[in-house]
Amino acid sequence: MNILIIHEIDWINKVIFEPHHLAELFSIQGHEVFVIDCRDADIKEIRNAMKTEEIKNYHRVYNNGSITLIRPPSISIKGLNRITYFLFCKKIIHETIIQNKIDIILLYGTATNGIQTIDVAKKLNIPVFYRLLDVTHSLVKTPIIRQLAKKNESTVIRKATKVLPIIPDLQRYAIEMGATEKNTDIFPLGINRKLFKKLPKNKKLLQELKIDEKDKVVLFIGTLFEFSGLEKIIKKYDVILNKNPNTKFLIIGGGFQFNRLESLIKEKNLNSNIILTGFLPQQVLPEYLSLADICIQPFDTNYVTNRILPSKILEYFACGKAVLSTPLKGTVEILPDESFGITYATQNIFVEKLSELLSDEIKLEKLGSQGYDYVIQNHDWNVLSNKIIEKFESVKSTF
Repeated sequence: MNILIIHEIDWINKVIFEPHHLAELFSIQGHEVFVIDCRDADIKEIRNAMKTEEIKNYHRVYNNGSITLIRPPSISIKGLNRITYFLFCKKIIHETIIQNKIDIILLYGTATNGIQTIDVAKKLNIPVFYRLLDVTHSLVKTPIIRQLAKKNESTVIRKATKVLPIIPDLQRYAIEMGATEKNTDIFPLGINRKLFKKLPKNKKLLQELKIDEKDKVVLFIGTLFEFSGLEKIIKKYDVILNKNPNTKFLIIGGGFQFNRLESLIKEKNLNSNIILTGFLPQQVLPEYLSLADICIQPFDTNYVTNRILPSKILEYFACGKAVLSTPLKGTVEILPDESFGITYATQNIFVEKLSELLSDEIKLEKLGSQGYDYVIQNHDWNVLSNKIIEKFESVKSTF
């Protein structure tokens, strides 16, 4: 099968996520995989960026993965890169489908190329699977642009051959936006079990980070958004230290709140207790996870976060770690109780609950074991990639 994946991110420079895994696993299974991405703005590459670039035999995740990456022309200036991408992308999608005899399109994102993908696919009678990961339009801050993004998203959801939401709440959202129950199939997130797995504590890394072997370690991985909830934890960190004085908080990630959190840590004189690493390559994350006694997901609960299942929770599980999360609606629906390896606390008592759990090693071990058992049975990318191919083949046979 010849598969085209279309995404609105920079495939090479952005963090590794679901589409990278699926693309390369499809190729390992013997399918021809083509990816169209959108390059980040980079003024240093302005000349090269005005040409379509094709990179064959490309991989980032699996050594035996091999895709063809197609990069449309894009003026490497923030804002203009999206406009030029929009102008060139439709033609390139059309050419890619014709030249490579594409059987199926897997679409991520709608803002720039969603409607164009749907239009081209309809003319050429190619099925489009739209992957619904979150409430995309709500992430846009400018009201006018947000409404336009919502309209685009609604059009794609209504006209896609199949919509693949990650959780039941997003399926309900898709139906609200115009999909039918018949053309929506819940398809879960996965994890790379060869990478995310149980490891003994990395003693060398402990030394590098100046963490004692007897210290308790709390860990968070992810982009530092305002809604991440980390600022609230830092402000109340004394509550943790009062009960568990030898506790280190390891925050792995970068983004919008990095400088704010860095300043707050310094202001609270917590530099020896809270370690802010910035973004790290995905390949090293399991080594950092090996240090954790508990992993946390302290997001604010709002319209966007209530309709997600953060993939970091599954990665925590795969490494055998207990998880404490705020009760995000979409997450609780999938992982309703402690038998799944997770426990919940609202933000007003989150720090107190965290402090309590740090003192209960038996419970942490039990949660870690239950989460591990759950994730290996339900969220293995190797298994899931085969299941999605079965969906592709079933739909393709009707065209």
